[in-house]
Amino acid sequence: MALIDRLRRRATPEEVVREHGQRVARLLYRLFGPGADIDDVYQAVFVEVLRSLPAFRGHAKLSTWIHRIALNVAYQEMRMQYRERAVRSCDDPEPLIAHLTDECDGYAQADSRRALYAGLASLDAKKRIVVLLHDVEGYTLKEIGEQLGRPLQTVASQVRTGRAQLAHFMAQDEGEAQPTAREAKQR
Repeated sequence: MALIDRLRRRATPEEVVREHGQRVARLLYRLFGPGADIDDVYQAVFVEVLRSLPAFRGHAKLSTWIHRIALNVAYQEMRMQYRERAVRSCDDPEPLIAHLTDECDGYAQADSRRALYAGLASLDAKKRIVVLLHDVEGYTLKEIGEQLGRPLQTVASQVRTGRAQLAHFMAQDEGEAQPTAREAKQR
């Protein structure tokens, strides 16, 4: 309890950001992709963390609590972006994923990464988060369910359908669209 009291009373915003900022930035980078501007989301995460710090009860580690807040803020941002894309006209010239400028990657790697993040951006927020947490971050389905407050079966279903939608998107991107199971049955 002494650690919790110390955090509530003495932790300055700078200390909290310094201690947990890099981990949050890495998570947001993976969730939103390399071309995304995560500064506003990063700031929103720490505004929420600092606003909620007095309510932190210490039932989990502080890093776990901050991770959960980061996921919730990211989820809300993804939902807003998804809605905006649904409303945006098809003639909008703004690309969904900015071109990568990382000189260290070969062209093929950068192109593959761009395609992957474009595919992830096409998923709805719930599926995108669980696919990234499971396949990129390496969390188990049980851990994801606990972090997001979702039943294990729901998380498993979202990973499965998210992967299938991503694979279909990638196949279309390569010009070799494979029919989905439903389309194959209709033929």
